[in-house]
Amino acid sequence: MREYLRRSRSAWYSFLFVLPLLTLYHVGVVVTNLGQGGTIVNGADALLQAALRGIGVGGWFASGWFLAAVAGVWIYRADPTARSEPHPASPGTRRRTLALMFVESALYALLFGGVVASIVRALMPWVHTGLQIGPSLGIGRSLTLSLGAGLYEELVFRVIGMGGLYWLLRRAFSVAETPAALAAATLSSLIFSLFHYLGPLGDTFRLSSFMFRFVAGMALAALYRTRGFGIAAGTHALYDVCVILGQV
Repeated sequence: MREYLRRSRSAWYSFLFVLPLLTLYHVGVVVTNLGQGGTIVNGADALLQAALRGIGVGGWFASGWFLAAVAGVWIYRADPTARSEPHPASPGTRRRTLALMFVESALYALLFGGVVASIVRALMPWVHTGLQIGPSLGIGRSLTLSLGAGLYEELVFRVIGMGGLYWLLRRAFSVAETPAALAAATLSSLIFSLFHYLGPLGDTFRLSSFMFRFVAGMALAALYRTRGFGIAAGTHALYDVCVILGQV
């Protein structure tokens, strides 16, 4: 178990684990937008694409290439074994590790909504807990956007947002590790929650859904810090898929 926890948290296994999400999401975007008046993508993906266009990097799948580039640098810097031994484990060990990562993410996803709602009720018992879902886009688009949420929202708000804030507080302001991690998680979770109310497909602001998403962001931040990007992305994606399927 100790070896599994170490492997599954690594940059290399996180990247392998999210590759199916990356593929399914981008194929889904192409398929579900065929013949439609416009292309709808996940909001965090759209934000990332806009940022990339701002620095002169555009085109189809630009955000996917960016994710691959970030993963490459991350693996090289964070996983010393990947530099000299890209495939240190046997194929059977890799398959078991990835299968267990899916099981772990699915378990967290099944518990996620109830745990977050319980925390919100404990902190603010006067707030009616609930998650408001935006306008119906059809089952295909909704499931595709759910996969994109797990992938790109975790990349933007946890890896870049939370990680960047943590680095800034530690390096530029010499904040101690624990306060820096807590501040980075809190601020990135507030931005994560507010992000869902922006744009033409954003939800109408309600305190209940805002608090639910804020606490969900904090829970995902804790998962990201303790279990790595792969588990956080898998949990987020599978939870969103469960919410969509529960409404069918």
